Amino acid sequence: MERGREQDHAAFNAWKYRHYFEFNSVSELKKNISVRCKLCVGRKLLSTAKNSTSNLSNHIASRHRNVKLTEKNPEPPADMTAAATSNSTERTSVGPSPAKQVKIDLKASATALSAAELNKLVAGYIVEDIKSFAGYLEREYDIMDANLKAALRDVDFVSTTADIWTVNNKNFMGVIVHWINSTLQHNKAALACKRIRGRHTYDVIGAEIEEMHSSYGLHGKVFATVTDYASNFAKAFRVCQPCNLESESENEEECDDEEPTFTDVIEALSTPSGDGQFSLPPHYRCASHTINLISTSDVDKHLNSCADTKAVYRSNIAKCSVSRAHKIVKIANLYSKISIFFVISYCILQTIKIRFDAVLDSQEGLLAAATCPKFKLRWLKDERRREHLKVLLTTECRKTAPAADNANVSQLLASPAEMDFFDFENQPTESFSAENEVTDYLRSGYELEILNQFPNLKKMYIKYNAPAPSSAPVERLFSLGGLVLSPKRNRLCDRRFEKLLLMRYVSLRKKTKKT
Repeated sequence: MERGREQDHAAFNAWKYRHYFEFNSVSELKKNISVRCKLCVGRKLLSTAKNSTSNLSNHIASRHRNVKLTEKNPEPPADMTAAATSNSTERTSVGPSPAKQVKIDLKASATALSAAELNKLVAGYIVEDIKSFAGYLEREYDIMDANLKAALRDVDFVSTTADIWTVNNKNFMGVIVHWINSTLQHNKAALACKRIRGRHTYDVIGAEIEEMHSSYGLHGKVFATVTDYASNFAKAFRVCQPCNLESESENEEECDDEEPTFTDVIEALSTPSGDGQFSLPPHYRCASHTINLISTSDVDKHLNSCADTKAVYRSNIAKCSVSRAHKIVKIANLYSKISIFFVISYCILQTIKIRFDAVLDSQEGLLAAATCPKFKLRWLKDERRREHLKVLLTTECRKTAPAADNANVSQLLASPAEMDFFDFENQPTESFSAENEVTDYLRSGYELEILNQFPNLKKMYIKYNAPAPSSAPVERLFSLGGLVLSPKRNRLCDRRFEKLLLMRYVSLRKKTKKT
């Protein structure tokens, strides 16, 4: 009974200002309780809900606002006090209960620290401000930039890959440089990821690429630049190609007989120059993108070009369309060797000849394959092309050889007495022979280290194999941009974003080399 009565006014007993009131009774419906205020004069009773003390709080706030109230912790119920007493008695009689977790003995594991080590530990938990971090970033970027320029200073031939990345209504141009060092190892590094404002037309692209090349002292060293099939890149390299000196000299000779023309110098200097004001290296298409176009659009275009094959192709493709990936294996087994041979012979080979025509017939592409020991001349079946490439290789080797090699290789000088006693005709001096070097190279093995025995062919290999076959490296640079330009860092300035991205790219390459 006592416990039931206490539950009826449990909220009142737990109130912090309970000691200013005196409990009187519980209503018949057992929803309200009656109490008497000790601060008021008389025997007036106040009613409040048994699970709320809001009426009593309003009474104190309105009637006794000038009284300084003191809080008092509520007394626990009698049954809880008795239970706590009994439990403590049992624990005392039996003994202390075992702890749930064993306390760590800090004294046993503590080690003596010096003042320098303690300061280092404390400094590791201090977060530096933005100025300190910005200074650290600038110093590390300057070191990275200086190391890259020093590495490129000793390189004679490089190639670059370029592409444009659009994110958050911003355009960024990324450029990756590739080169082969003296140990015949391929290297690459990120040059820039610069913000391009406005429309990225061909003239804007040409100006940015030339500025990036010049900033690292690559003017005259870039053998080629690899991009995808974007029309603005293609036009930039087509318009901004360097002028041919031989054609210019021929044009000057033809113009000698013409009458001289006079031009206003002030007007010519004030008028902005037109197209072709930038000098860009030769342009190579991305081979990976080219192969992708051959396997997708060119095959589809060839099969849809004829009405007979179009109907069969469309009906078979409609039957092969699936919604589940596990059915692709069953569909692949339906293709016979004859159908695959048809696609390769009549669809792919012809498109490869068309799209790679500029590379297969170019002098640079032939020399790049011939100077690679794994290929040499083995990939050519036509004997006339083999002889043509051998002559081309010999001619280029003779151009690459320094002037000292074209002089006498060695002469055994006799004593003056012998020269006076014997009188012979002048013997022909032994000179550098490019034919012998090319012949010995073609007869040698197929390991890459063979090039160390042929210095002139090694220079040709470094030059003509510098271009990357794909523009994928610069796209990998853009894939890291999403990690740097996160939603919480969308207010980074363009220059700060570029530095963070390039440093992250260098850090990722170092981790990849270690693994």
